[in-house]
Amino acid sequence: MRAFTPLLCFLVGVASPLTAQGAPQPPDTMALGVFHALIGQWEGKAWMMTQAGRQDVRQRETVRRAAGGTVISFEGLGTMPLPGGGDRVVHDAYGLVFLDHDGKTPRMRAFKADGNWLDMELSVSPTSYTWKMTDPRAGLIRYEMSMAPGAAWVEKGFMSRDEGKSWIQFFEMTLNRVR
Repeated sequence: MRAFTPLLCFLVGVASPLTAQGAPQPPDTMALGVFHALIGQWEGKAWMMTQAGRQDVRQRETVRRAAGGTVISFEGLGTMPLPGGGDRVVHDAYGLVFLDHDGKTPRMRAFKADGNWLDMELSVSPTSYTWKMTDPRAGLIRYEMSMAPGAAWVEKGFMSRDEGKSWIQFFEMTLNRVR
C-alpha cells in the first residue's frame, strides 16, 4: 500500500489545479440565435439570376439540431418543373452551422452537389443572420436572412464585383414552415 502513496500524491497534485479551474463550461447554444427558430421543414418560392436569366424555383429546406444544440444542419433543395412533368434539381446543398472551439463563435460550412464546400463569415442575431464569402467568378457574395411577420423565412442574396461599393440582388426566397 505504501508503494502507491507517492503515485496517489502525484495524481492528487496534478488534478488539483484542474478542479480549481472548475468543470468545462457548456457551449452557449444561444450564440446560434435565429437558427434554433428555423428547426423544421420549410417550403416556398425562390428566384435566382443565372446566365439564362431569372429562374423561378420551388425551394425546400430541412433544418435539424444535433450535438446538444451546438450544431444546426440545413438540407436545401431547389427544383424547377419540367415541361413534360417532373422536376429538375437546380440547387442541392447541405450546410452546418456550429459553435467554434470557444463555444461562443458561430461558424458556417456549406457543401454543394458539385462536391465543393465553403466556409463563410457569419453574423447571427435572435431574428436574423448574414453570411458572406468571396467567389472567384462573382466577387463578394452576401446573404441576408430575417424572420418576417407571421414567421416566414425571407433570405436575399447579393453580389458585388467592385469590392462592396455596389451590390446587385441575384437571389430571393420566402419560405413558410410546413412541419
